[in-house]
Order: sequence, then C-alpha cells, then structure tokens
Amino acid sequence: MIIILYLLAAVVCGLLGRKTSFGFLGHFILAIVITPIGDFLVQIVARPSRDVREKIKDLDEY
Repeated sequence: MIIILYLLAAVVCGLLGRKTSFGFLGHFILAIVITPIGDFLVQIVARPSRDVREKIKDLDEY
C-alpha cells in the first residue's frame, strides 16, 4: 500500500512538472529517487519549458 501511494505521489509530481525543462519523465524519476517532497521543492525553482518561455515572451511584446 505504501509503495502504491509513493508511486502515485511520483506520478503527481511528474504531472505537475510537465511544463518545466525536466518534463514529466524527469520529475517522475526525480520524485522516485529523492522523494516526492524533494521534487516539489525542485519544481519551485525549475525553469519553465521553452514553449512556455516563448508564450510569455510573446505576451510581453503586446
């Protein structure tokens, strides 16, 4: 039961990190290696993906 909850938390970390430079798989693996709580802290400082940065840049031009 604990393993299932741990993996579920890692999947949630991956989903939350989809729009960062690590992406889903990077955050999923990182959550498994350093715990989901540690991955949440990494997501706070993670760089947005290139697509998100370009959309932000386009909005700033208007």
